[in-house]
Amino acid sequence: MSTARANPVAALFRRLLRAAGIVVIFSVVGPLTTAALVSVMVTALGAAVLQLFLALLGLEALRTLVSIAVVLLAIATILASFLPAVVAGLIFALAAVYADLNMIWMAWLAAAVAAAGFVAFGMFVVPSETSAVILPTVRSAPEALKLSAMLAIIAAIPASLCWWLAKPLHRVILPA
Repeated sequence: MSTARANPVAALFRRLLRAAGIVVIFSVVGPLTTAALVSVMVTALGAAVLQLFLALLGLEALRTLVSIAVVLLAIATILASFLPAVVAGLIFALAAVYADLNMIWMAWLAAAVAAAGFVAFGMFVVPSETSAVILPTVRSAPEALKLSAMLAIIAAIPASLCWWLAKPLHRVILPA
């Protein structure tokens, strides 16, 4: 007799812990990877223009401020991407652990759904100025679709890394 049939409570807790582990991986690795990705894009695309301005205007003292600005952008990106990463992790964990849909496209789909939900939430909820919640302000449906598509494309790389790191948790083969 298998251990899952002998002790169904233990099997339930194992699945629950696997799902929680996947959510934790998505919650930690997702925002860090997104921040690194945004920082690299900003640095790669803006470095040449910044070098031109600094050379033309002779403002070498601004180099330190630019470095601080990139670090602050990374911190803001981590904060803004935390909730969508948790939601994507929860969607993928439920699909992987309970429905056996643990392919990489499911992680991409979970990230896209989380990004679209984040944008849709921003359409209806406007946080106050003193709130710590960071939501996009979207005024129309076409704008929301464009923003959702862009965020889903950006989220594909962190979702892929999270999927790869969570492989031992969502690829567990239980004895029959």
